[in-house]
Amino acid sequence: MAGQMHRQFLLTEAPSKSCKMNVQILSEEIIRPSSPTPHHHPNTYKVSLLDQFSPSSYMPFILFYKNKNNSLDHQDSAQTLSHLKESFSKTLAIYYPLAGRFRDAATIECNDEGGLYVEAQVNCTLPEFLKQPDVQFLNNFLPCKANGLEKDRIPPVAVKITQFQCGGLVVGACLFHKVVDAAASAAFLNSWARVARGEKVVEPDFSSASALFPPKDPLSDDFVRYFDNFFFQGKKSFMRRYVFDATALTTLRANAASEKVPNPSRVEALSAFVAERLTWASTSAKSENFSTLMITHPVNLRQRIEPPLPDNTFGNIIWLAFAFYEIDPSNTEKKIDLADLVKILREAFAGLNKDSIAELDADEAFNALNEVLESVYTNENIKIFRFTSANNMGLYDVDFGWGTPSWVAHMGDMVGYRSKQQFVFLEATTGKGLELWLASDEAELSILEKDPEFLEYATPNPSICIE
Repeated sequence: MAGQMHRQFLLTEAPSKSCKMNVQILSEEIIRPSSPTPHHHPNTYKVSLLDQFSPSSYMPFILFYKNKNNSLDHQDSAQTLSHLKESFSKTLAIYYPLAGRFRDAATIECNDEGGLYVEAQVNCTLPEFLKQPDVQFLNNFLPCKANGLEKDRIPPVAVKITQFQCGGLVVGACLFHKVVDAAASAAFLNSWARVARGEKVVEPDFSSASALFPPKDPLSDDFVRYFDNFFFQGKKSFMRRYVFDATALTTLRANAASEKVPNPSRVEALSAFVAERLTWASTSAKSENFSTLMITHPVNLRQRIEPPLPDNTFGNIIWLAFAFYEIDPSNTEKKIDLADLVKILREAFAGLNKDSIAELDADEAFNALNEVLESVYTNENIKIFRFTSANNMGLYDVDFGWGTPSWVAHMGDMVGYRSKQQFVFLEATTGKGLELWLASDEAELSILEKDPEFLEYATPNPSICIE
């Protein structure tokens, strides 16, 4: 019954274009928490205003693990899978809102209904796949479609465990953005890993977010329409993966430096560079007519709030930093000054300070956001770049007892449903590099991937080396 209920949002397994790979689902079920929601917790969980202002979509995380024994023992494999499932159930008992269901836009009913759990196998080895990662095939390692608009009553967490022929494993997790941000998602995955290792887990802080930022109920229909349109504008977003190594990032930071921002961060410099090259690609493709760039970055507020919130604060403790870059009408080629754009980005990040954060729950903040979203909804002269960064969140620390991940990936193409054009930064597997996962219009991507100025710094989809 559970499988039938949730079959509707499972991905369809598709063979890889580069080799005859396919993923076979072995089982799918709803896993309930190992124990009921504790009596000292309320039977409903109130989301915060910041949760309400987060996209209605699943965030994907794909973690690849090599077989540390270098041999395939079917009995050990069965025990590993059984232990993973058991520890997932125990972790849901700790993160009890993730085992519930939304009753309305501001309330999760903590009814212990459970999370989706899928087991599968793939007909190749992990080294074979990582030698030339097939970005499009990555969706087969996820339990459901990600980064697409979701309106149904869905489990807030879904996972898929896929085993390679060599015994290597992939943990594909989708967490609902209306409940958690990337930092809280990483905390959940690390907690699950600690439970699997038999270690104690510190209970998350479930109360601070809604206490500091009470939900606004109800949200107007116009706001919801503007909000959904802001994040989910199209039906096709094609994914590309690029790696910027430490040397490339050092050069980009130097190129973007100025007297006002003498030491740009990696994220600031790379965001400006990507926006600059994609603006050129869009102009070359003549896909849009725009005069304003809007760049957004979700910012983790936990350490910016006064007093700071603990890292284990549950929910979305983020707010979007908005940066606007106006292009001179006489600038027909829409050339961008990198240093100037970095300065604007720095000012946007700095604007999220303890004073402005303290006013986020005020009507003025809501009205200001509503005005921005409405202007984007009605103004075709704005080009939006949605960046997000999952760096330094501990994703490469998630150790279920077999060692840390060999690679943490994002996802493949987003087609056939309302999806987000976005740019995701993940840590690279070696050194101090960054991976850019770029989902955008096919016409722009086809120009960008042949752009010599872009490829001077970006390496397209390199191999993942594992020992």
